[in-house]
Amino acid sequence: MYQGISFVVGYIKQDIKLALYLGLGGTALIFAIIVPPWPFLNRRPLKWLPVAGKEDFSQGIVVDGKIVG
Repeated sequence: MYQGISFVVGYIKQDIKLALYLGLGGTALIFAIIVPPWPFLNRRPLKWLPVAGKEDFSQGIVVDGKIVG
């Protein structure tokens, strides 16, 4: 999305440097929004299934009446 906008702006202005800076700036902005571990996501963590074979009390996953893993 940002790369498309930066391309159009760079094409209209005929400035490749501006297009590159806008593209990199948009990528950095999206990176800053998505990557950080936001604290509100850790309020109610999900309990995942245990890895089969790692725990002594693990019984595996039952699929069609057979124990898998």
